[in-house]
Amino acid sequence: MAEYKGIKGFKVQYLDQDPVPTVAAWGAGGSLNTARYQLGGAGTQTAGLAFGGEIAPTTGATEEYDGSTWTNNPTGLNTARRYLGSAGTQTAALGFGGYILSTPGETGATEEYNGSTWTTSPGSLNTARYSVAGAGTQTAGLAFGGTTPAGVNQGVAEEYDGSTWTTGGTMASARRYLAGCGLQTAGLAFGGSITGTPQSITEEYDGASWTAGGTLNTARQLLSGAGLQTAALAFGGDIPPNTTATESYDGSTWTTSPASLATARRALSGCGIQTAALAFGGFITTGQSATEEYVQYGEPNTFENLGQVWYNGTTKALKYTGYAAGSWSIGGNLNTARGSFAGGGTQTAGLAFGGNPGSSPFFSSATEEYNGSAWTSVNPMATARRVLSGSGTQTAGLGFGGYVPPATKSSATEEYNGTSWTAGGSLGTARDGGAGTGIQTASLMIAGNAAPGITGATEEYDGSAWTAGGSLGTTRAFLAASGIQTAGLAFGGEISPPTAATEEYDGSTWTAGGSLNTARYQLGGRGTQTATLAFGGRDPFSTATEEYNGTSWATNPATMNTPIGSMATAGTNTLALSAGGYNGTAYTSQSEEWNAENLGIKTVTVS
Repeated sequence: MAEYKGIKGFKVQYLDQDPVPTVAAWGAGGSLNTARYQLGGAGTQTAGLAFGGEIAPTTGATEEYDGSTWTNNPTGLNTARRYLGSAGTQTAALGFGGYILSTPGETGATEEYNGSTWTTSPGSLNTARYSVAGAGTQTAGLAFGGTTPAGVNQGVAEEYDGSTWTTGGTMASARRYLAGCGLQTAGLAFGGSITGTPQSITEEYDGASWTAGGTLNTARQLLSGAGLQTAALAFGGDIPPNTTATESYDGSTWTTSPASLATARRALSGCGIQTAALAFGGFITTGQSATEEYVQYGEPNTFENLGQVWYNGTTKALKYTGYAAGSWSIGGNLNTARGSFAGGGTQTAGLAFGGNPGSSPFFSSATEEYNGSAWTSVNPMATARRVLSGSGTQTAGLGFGGYVPPATKSSATEEYNGTSWTAGGSLGTARDGGAGTGIQTASLMIAGNAAPGITGATEEYDGSAWTAGGSLGTTRAFLAASGIQTAGLAFGGEISPPTAATEEYDGSTWTAGGSLNTARYQLGGRGTQTATLAFGGRDPFSTATEEYNGTSWATNPATMNTPIGSMATAGTNTLALSAGGYNGTAYTSQSEEWNAENLGIKTVTVS
């Protein structure tokens, strides 16, 4: 009897549960009925609460979220205000402090919500303040940070017992516009502003005193957060500009999430837990009503890829992921035509940097950001270079290695925070023509040209330093890579002639995967270890597009519009971006966008 492997060329996976779509993602939720910013929030992703805020003037409006829709409660806060602190759940919430425009001035007023009405507590904050952060529950709340009527930043914490506030420990860094989460005896304070400068500071509270925690990767103010002291999430805020950056905290270190908010905004609110959070409201040029839901999938999930086939042992069903063929379309032009450069981010929030502009001095430090239709020039890299590698996002990018003037291989690393580049830890081996993948705090540098020749060495970056990882089985340069630091993919490259070799990385060791159908180098790649898109490259210059499912490559009938190599890339295997590059005659500024619709999980039925 014929097996599926014999017919289709790969095995059917046996899984206890269906694959999940991604490591983490923000998705659209129901919109607030009242667009606003500087508001309070409490509860969970499926039972959230929004109250107060600024709509010009301030409001006491209260809304409840059921996981899809916000419903107005006709009974709002007794004291309309903005920049208030909050804690608790949808049916037992706490609102305190804030700024009252009608007075005007700061307040220490505290109100409790029972699921239908707000009641003013006899206990007010000992120090009236606004832009205060909160944590805990209705009967064990925590207030910290903020600013007083005299404009003095506050560091002192106050603890609420259900009726009275008492003074607690004082933070090392008094600040305003910060975020908080956790419990009264295990609170977390992060971000904020000191003398107008956004902060990355994190402090942890044990019920009596504050101690320093790990710093945010993206310093910011007017951000929001959710979760616990040892499992927190930070999102949005103002760098400036407004940011979509999302980070998760494990009790010691912040890690930039591969998922970013769809809408960059500040003065938003949030609630929930680290793996299921809610973000709502905020400010761009006006108050916002948008709601976004965050989901973080953990092990032992298998991640979904297009064309995947598996047998679900729990439901006893043969399933697969359906997909449309996809297509390439022309996008916005770069401001600086170039090739041999690096990129990161997504198709609608891309980043391109460095490269060769094709004219003297043949090295570039230019950095550009893409918004889904147009490229904007921003602050350049500190060191002009070409044939460098890169990873990360538009607000947390990483550039490393490359070839620098006058003719030297580089070990330098630079980190981008959405505004400017700063020096990071140096590579152990100076090189150019390698491949990069991952995020700013967990990247891989793979292979490339080193002295005296091509190397297969891999290095891993932890946000400050590079350490040696496993070496590729096939030494090469000008290859492509995708995936994350513990599940990477390396493919193609130049050995002379070009290679089709593919290798998979588990965080320590590389093993052989299925070979590309078209051997090539200076190609592009985006996706995960089990769902990657390969495109373009040379020799000869190519328009070919291939998709990897974790086992084998399949040639997609859709090809790029222009044969191209040495481009910068961004995005995913279903929403990719190719920018610039060299077409054999000239360096180009043209971008191309790849769009492939995932039609979701399908079940094989027998009729």
